[in-house]
Amino acid sequence: MTKQAQSDLLLKAARLLVILGQIFIVIGTIGIGIGIGAMVTVGRHAVFERIDKVGAPETAFPLLIISLLLVMVMLQIGYRFLRNLGGIIATVGEGDPFALKNAERLSTMGWLTVAGHVLALVLAAMAAWFMPYLVKLDGAKGHHGYDFGFNVGLGGILLTLILFILARVFREGARMRADLEGTV
Repeated sequence: MTKQAQSDLLLKAARLLVILGQIFIVIGTIGIGIGIGAMVTVGRHAVFERIDKVGAPETAFPLLIISLLLVMVMLQIGYRFLRNLGGIIATVGEGDPFALKNAERLSTMGWLTVAGHVLALVLAAMAAWFMPYLVKLDGAKGHHGYDFGFNVGLGGILLTLILFILARVFREGARMRADLEGTV
């Protein structure tokens, strides 16, 4: 297999993964939206019964709705991230990756990861607040098997830094190419 064929296969796989990711995000967003709608309408009584059952304050209901809305915001951040990544993949396929637009995309992706990390911290705090009530709800005293996966690790911070650095590299590459084209 030639390098060009391998590259095309890699680009096709990347495009496919980006599209699948976007589809899953849309499905997840719709599902959460339907869940919120059900909770505030037909399921409201059942939710309040469970809140009373575990001894949570009445503020648990609006916090639950806010938590789910924040998850939807995180999903949209992920969607925008993938949309920008898809744009970069497209320019690589066209043979023009050092476009100024890609520098902007990378910078946007960096800011999206910052926003995602901040939201993850907020959601982690909210999940910690809900934890004692969730344990009571499932009846497993002392069971702390819930893992909401909201954390900011070294890998996420490193990704953010790499995105901002790559944005600079692409900006400089676009500038250098423009200078070179101007001298020819």
